[in-house]
Amino acid sequence: MPDYPRLTDEQAKAVVAAKPNPKVTEDSIKAKIAHIEYIPIENTGTLCVITLKNGWLSTGFSAPADPRNFDTKVGERYAFDHAFKPLWQLEGYLLREILSGQNNTAEVRPFQDVAIVPTEKPE
Repeated sequence: MPDYPRLTDEQAKAVVAAKPNPKVTEDSIKAKIAHIEYIPIENTGTLCVITLKNGWLSTGFSAPADPRNFDTKVGERYAFDHAFKPLWQLEGYLLREILSGQNNTAEVRPFQDVAIVPTEKPE
């Protein structure tokens, strides 16, 4: 028998909410979202693209096993969840960097040997 978690999702959220230390929250992630787009795929699936205010894109996809079960709103919900979930790890990493004091951006020089060419953003 699998060893499933003992706490429900809601119970775990309540425990975390009661802790006073810095943490990533659903609201803190949502505050960084600039735009959400849902793209239906031939009435068989849904692609969700979350664009953060800093330009980062996170994508998620959903599709029913049987295309006859496709529902636009359900597809959007699950595609959003799949796009949103990776943001927890990214934001957790960022907070850990900040808390550790290792976020001295003066020492970070990404793409030193790469020319970055600005492009126009699509409207």
